[in-house]
Amino acid sequence: MLIAICDDDKRERDRIEQYITDFRSNVPSFSFDIATFCSGEELICAYNEGACFDFLFLDIQMKDIDGIQAAQEIRKVNKYAIIFFISGFTQYVSAAFALNAFQFLIKPVKKEAFDREFRRALKKHLLTHKKYIIDLNQRAIVLEIKDILYIESTDHSVIVHSERGQYTKHGKLSDEEKKLVSFGFVRTHQSFLVNMAYIAEITQTDVILSNGIKVMVSRRKRAEVMGCYNRYMTGFSIWTD
Repeated sequence: MLIAICDDDKRERDRIEQYITDFRSNVPSFSFDIATFCSGEELICAYNEGACFDFLFLDIQMKDIDGIQAAQEIRKVNKYAIIFFISGFTQYVSAAFALNAFQFLIKPVKKEAFDREFRRALKKHLLTHKKYIIDLNQRAIVLEIKDILYIESTDHSVIVHSERGQYTKHGKLSDEEKKLVSFGFVRTHQSFLVNMAYIAEITQTDVILSNGIKVMVSRRKRAEVMGCYNRYMTGFSIWTD
């Protein structure tokens, strides 16, 4: 697992790094590599050179490129990075919501709050990378759940639309919903189950995904879909201790 700490305050960088190191000593089954950056420019440069971090701890107030701007660039190439924003000011919370941040930590970050939220983030990371197996009789296709865009039902089969392509298997959409609802999927229509990580817009008749694909949302389910999506997007809180 790759972790980035980006803060122009060395004391805060060292604090977070020490918390992670302490956490690792108590949970030996997890392995971490930590990279530290003192500016948003350095972090973006690392991404441009091929780095891809699973967890990011971003200070919001930095010179030139701040944490919000850095996160906006990172989200273009990595929608599943777990982002912790760190700040002494809560007025940036709404901007953090817009970037689907996992958590907003108030400086100075207290160890108890860090350990609690970092453990919760690890659970989310492990769930996100769970495998989804498609049995095609002669062979089995193994996908990561995070790579599934949406699932469509047709006759007595379901079509799994993913980043890698689409696959048809026998089954019921209701069974797939039971498997995937805890991973951020929502039923938009009797025939469609959508991964909320890919939703870019919800109209009166469709859910529009980040790649431009439109998936039907029924009038009966629209309010429920909106509620689920709002909870999904605002699923973090502010911790000070």
